[in-house]
Amino acid sequence: MSKFEELCQAYATARKEYLDSMQTRQDFVNVFVKKMSDYFQCPVKKSEITSDDRGVMYFSILITVYEDPSQPERSTSETVNISLTLEKVIDNYIIGILPWGKEFKLFWDEFDKFQEVYDYIFEKVKEAYTDGLTNLSPESKTRNLGWEF
Repeated sequence: MSKFEELCQAYATARKEYLDSMQTRQDFVNVFVKKMSDYFQCPVKKSEITSDDRGVMYFSILITVYEDPSQPERSTSETVNISLTLEKVIDNYIIGILPWGKEFKLFWDEFDKFQEVYDYIFEKVKEAYTDGLTNLSPESKTRNLGWEF
C-alpha cells in the first residue's frame, strides 16, 4: 500500500467514525424528544439539528401550549421554543439547556434520569408563565424561552 493509499484509508476510517458518531447522537436526540413527549403527554417537536466543528449538536424543542387544551382548535396558543445542546463524551451524553447553561449527564439507557431534564424544562416553562408575563403579545406565536434579555 502506498503512503497516499494509507492517507486515504485513514481519512475513510475517520470519516466513517465521525458519521457513525453523528448518527448515534441523532438517534439519542430522537429518543430524548420522544420520551419528552411521553413525559408531557403532548406532542413535542424538534427543530433541525446543527452541529459545530467540535461535534456539539444544537437543536430546539417546541411545545405548543393552549388556553384550553381540551379544545386546541378553538383556543389561543403559543409555541414555547427551548434551545438545547448535545455533546457526547466517552459514554456520556451531555444535554445543555440554553441560555441557563444547565447541563445533565446521561447514559443512553438511563431513561429514568431523563426525567430530571424534563422536570427542569417543565419548571422553566411554568416559571415563564407564572412569574408574570410582561411581553405577551397577540401577534407573537412563539416564545423563545430564556432569551428575553
